[in-house]
Amino acid sequence: MGVLILVLFGLLALASANGCESSLDGNGDFDFGVSDEANASGDTYASDGLPTCDGVVVIDVASEPVRVPGDTDLFSSASSTCGMSVGRGGEDAVAVLQDALARCNGEGVSVDGEYGAQTAGAVMDVQQRAGITADGEYGPATLQVMRWPTMSTSGGTDCVAGAPSSAATDDDSSSLPPTD
Repeated sequence: MGVLILVLFGLLALASANGCESSLDGNGDFDFGVSDEANASGDTYASDGLPTCDGVVVIDVASEPVRVPGDTDLFSSASSTCGMSVGRGGEDAVAVLQDALARCNGEGVSVDGEYGAQTAGAVMDVQQRAGITADGEYGPATLQVMRWPTMSTSGGTDCVAGAPSSAATDDDSSSLPPTD
């Protein structure tokens, strides 16, 4: 019985650390919910319903491995289905996006890991050229229309066009583990 209580308190502490609130409802059951602070920060999911890109995943595009922004949350499988916008996105995810914008999409964006106005403008330029909704927010449609640098060992910059639509929608987009 003592072990069960310790496990419950451990789960409560983990949930609290991740922005969840817990309380006892009228029936004596725990009621878990996301705090207003966690909702306001957009750390996990945004209004578009996509998880925030918080890391980097490797997917195959045209038979070449490429690094793209991904959802690498501890409690979900690594996926390229995620979103970023001004002020929203993990530093590594933003940096890999900025690198692709600069190296393969002709955008003069700094690689600083911050999704600010410059990155949003570069994403909007790519979206406009591709004829998709140009809102400056990164998501599955932008993943598909961008060019991405390959993980080539030749030393040059080889770019491949767009990720296949399955990579942008499958939860298991890569057989490779997420990268740092």
